Amino acid sequence: MTRGYIKSDYRLERMPLRIGQDPCLGYWIAYVRNNHVLLTNCLQIHPLWMENSKNVIGEIPLHALMIPGTHNSGSWKEYDGPSSDTVFLRYLVNQDESVYNQLMHGIRYLDIRVGYYTSSTNGEKFWVNHNFYRMRPLSSLINDVKKFAQETKEILILDFHRFPVGFDGRRDRHGQLVEYIDEELNQFMVPSSFWPNATPNEIWSANKSIIISYSDTRTAQQYPNLWPPLPQEWGDKRTLPDLKSFLNESIKKRGVKGQIWAAMAEFTPKPLDIVLRPTQGLRNMAQSVNIPITYWYHDKIWFTKSNVIASDFFLGNNLIQMSIDSNYKRAKCI
Repeated sequence: MTRGYIKSDYRLERMPLRIGQDPCLGYWIAYVRNNHVLLTNCLQIHPLWMENSKNVIGEIPLHALMIPGTHNSGSWKEYDGPSSDTVFLRYLVNQDESVYNQLMHGIRYLDIRVGYYTSSTNGEKFWVNHNFYRMRPLSSLINDVKKFAQETKEILILDFHRFPVGFDGRRDRHGQLVEYIDEELNQFMVPSSFWPNATPNEIWSANKSIIISYSDTRTAQQYPNLWPPLPQEWGDKRTLPDLKSFLNESIKKRGVKGQIWAAMAEFTPKPLDIVLRPTQGLRNMAQSVNIPITYWYHDKIWFTKSNVIASDFFLGNNLIQMSIDSNYKRAKCI
């Protein structure tokens, strides 16, 4: 199979996204031979891909579907050219689309890390963190999720995976966080009694759409709307051969477990990279990974055994469309 890509320096206009709009965003590509257009495609969003695939994926357990996700989903900042990019931010920002836009594009898994701060200029105590650095109030992420859930029936997985600041030795703060999540999202939350084999149809029949996975097991066991910790396969890799080998082994290990799990398909910088490689950053690291992982998941073993795949700067790969297509292929084999 011939593979390749064309890289241009054309910068696409950022535009607001809304339910009901033409999914094509006005940018097209065509395959032309001898002045004849043989094939076309457009840059498009997939806000309703699960609902539109209901007849295909409805009876397949979520752990047997390929689900596109983002790593450090709340660590986002709209890119506005080199002037908006500092050395510090290059190693903090993992996405350049808001959480709402991530969901509109087709992302269905959010990787969330929460910090607790007793003092804040705006009174917010819970923040989305990238490790020990707070990025934005958690309320902004929750509001984006809530808006999308009100507009669609798409099934979302919110993985509250780490609590790097303010939670050690303070179990009461886990309780406060869960109470806040429940207050905002309760009407959408899928009860843990649906774990681990829930299908989309079962969730839709209950008129629910949001799965909350909570990595603190003790807390998760205390609340009926919290799912158990979701395993993340994170390799801490910095080269393509090492990352590919790790993901391949993760698929072999997790692909037959019958439980939702996430492959973290991105490079991880070293602590000294910010000093030794100040111009690189997470965006350039993602650019090195995103096209290869798109090719890797074309492999039948990979796309039939994978579940959640989380990436940095997700628009640099084609995992959303691949997930939609691979779920159709899986359905034919069941």
